[in-house]
This record gives sequence, structure tokens and C-alpha cells, in this order.
Amino acid sequence: MATTTTHGVTADLKAYDDKVEYGHKPLDTSDQSSGEDLVTVDKGYTDVIAELSPEEGRRILRKVDFRLVPVLSLLYLVAFIDRSNIGNAKIAGLSTELNLTGLQYNTAVTMFFVSYGFFEVPSNIVLKIMRPSRWIAILMFCWGVVMTLMGIVKSREGLYAARFCLGIAESGFFPAATFLLTIWYRRYEVQKRMAVFYTAASLSGAFSGLLAYGIEKMQGIDGLGGWQWIFILEGLVPVALSLVIWKLLPDSPETATFLTKHEKEFIINRLALETGSGHGRVTNADKITLKQVLAAFKEPRIWGAW
Repeated sequence: MATTTTHGVTADLKAYDDKVEYGHKPLDTSDQSSGEDLVTVDKGYTDVIAELSPEEGRRILRKVDFRLVPVLSLLYLVAFIDRSNIGNAKIAGLSTELNLTGLQYNTAVTMFFVSYGFFEVPSNIVLKIMRPSRWIAILMFCWGVVMTLMGIVKSREGLYAARFCLGIAESGFFPAATFLLTIWYRRYEVQKRMAVFYTAASLSGAFSGLLAYGIEKMQGIDGLGGWQWIFILEGLVPVALSLVIWKLLPDSPETATFLTKHEKEFIINRLALETGSGHGRVTNADKITLKQVLAAFKEPRIWGAW
């Protein structure tokens, strides 16, 4: 008998033996409806599905992995290309045409990280109000528009402003992607998935230079320089993705159409009953409060990471 106890909530899994024979009978995969009444800890149930056979648990997690991690990896790849393509634009003539001298180019690069650092925390607060897929789509659209408009700047002040705005728009993506992973995986399962999509930043260096080299050959088309086309074309990619990505990213197990009812219950309850921090239970249904926000700002590790 497998029993999980936390803060007075006892999930006696043996009560489900008449429905699911752990390790012997796979879950019923015939029910794909999205409006079913889920038996979860969040709703006050005590007899819930929180553990399955290792093989069945891995199968369900792989199902989530294939739907979530590749999409996040692609988005992070696009984000990293957009934030770092200013180096390729410099080689293509940015500094010459905008008359950047001394540390002015370095200042333009740094402006991105100023706003990026300050707006990450506010973005996390928005995530508790808005669906992650919608928020990520909005962020992608915004940074794509900013990146595209960088292709028509005429002065270093305009470049500074564009880089600052790009930092605001991109600041929310990494926190949103991390938050989305925590909705699906246990505390010590998140790092592996983060590592996978984080390597997309390294992949960007493998071909972003070649991409920029090819785009630079558009020098003179419509009276625009090669560096301008780099910003414009690479900015249109996230704009296009933002129009469809909110349909591809699953927000939570409760609304996931690719999972069965029992698979949803398994994902939700295993997270709700986990106490990996040793400080009690937190569910996806919890609401953020001012006390939690202030506690975050009082945490030295938050400032250290920033």
C-alpha cells in the first residue's frame, strides 16, 4: 500500500486499487475529454492517484516532455538569437552608419540587460494572473516588433531606446518558461528539462552567424543596409511564432487536451503532494499574495541570482 501524508492530507492509494492495478494494468487512455471532474488534492479529495508503476510514470512524463520541452527550446533559441544579433549587425555596418564611437556600442549592448534585470520579477507576478501560453505569446510579439523596428533606427539614442525596450519584452520569457516547467514537474525533475532547453542558447551560436551572413547579402534592397535586414527579418520570426505558440504550449495539466483524465490526475496530485523543500505543500491553485511578493524581495538568493 502506497500512502502519502502531508499537512493532514492523506492520499491512500490502496483505495484506488479497484480502479488501477499499479504496475500491472495501464491507465485508461480512451477518455480524452477536457471538461471532466478531476479527482485531485486541489479540490479537497483525499483518495487520489499520486503514484503509479515506474514504467507508467515515465511514459506519462515522456508524453509531457515531447509536448513541452522542444517548444520551449525553440522559443529560447529565437530569443537568444534576437538578443545577440547586434554583434552580427555591428560587423554588417551598424557602428559605421550610426557613427558609434568609443564605448557607445558597448552601452547599446548593456542597455538590454538593465531593463532585463529589473522587469523579470514583475513578469513573474503577471504569470499568476495570466495563462503562461498567452503571456509568452504576448512577450514574443512585443520583442519581435521591437527587433523589427531596430532595423529603422537612425541614431545611437534610438538604438539605446530599442535595446532597452527589447530587454523589457524578453525579460519575462525565461521566468515564464521556468514557471511553466514547475507546473508540470516535481522540484528535482525541473533542472533536467531546464538544461535541455537552456542549451538552445549554445545552438544559436552554431548558425546565427551564417544566418546573418546570408541576410547581409540583401544590402541595398529597398535602400536598407545589411544590418537593418538582419534586425527586420530576425524580428519577424518571433512575431510569426507568437500568432500560433499560444495554441501549442500547454498551460497546465488541468487543461491539457493531450492527456487522459487519469494522466491529468496523476500529474496534478504528484506535484500537490510533493514537499521537496521540506516546508509544506504548494499547489498550482494557490494565489499569489503581497506577503509572498515581499518574502521574495527579502530572500538574499533572489538578489544574488539577479
